[in-house]
Amino acid sequence: MKTIRVLSIVGALVLAPLALAHHSAVQYDFTKLVEIKGKVKAFTAANPHMRLTLDVKDAKGAGTHEVKLEGHSTNNMYRNGYRKGMVNVGDEVTVNVAPLRNGDEGGYVLGATAANGDYFGVRSTRSLDAAKAKEQAESK
Repeated sequence: MKTIRVLSIVGALVLAPLALAHHSAVQYDFTKLVEIKGKVKAFTAANPHMRLTLDVKDAKGAGTHEVKLEGHSTNNMYRNGYRKGMVNVGDEVTVNVAPLRNGDEGGYVLGATAANGDYFGVRSTRSLDAAKAKEQAESK
């Protein structure tokens, strides 16, 4: 009985950090789509989530600021068109993100288009892009 108790405690201590390493996506608003253009400052395609930092031009064009994003796991990215080497530091990219609910800049990458036109991401974001373009055209 004592051995089972000790093994249970050891197991909990070993597995707890793994459970805490993954988190909910509740901080992102998946009902909205925001486009962010910038230069890749850092990119890591690793599990559990892709990490991307962009240098984005300020609204007045006077400088840049960092925008930190996260996205799908490497496996999900691969299934949605990503291949190693598609995104590199210094590349200009356009990303479609589900924005942060609290209004801060950043979000969850749903799709990305490289400067050469290569695209990866959830296929449905292209439909969202088309709907967004149609909405903008109708509002003019």
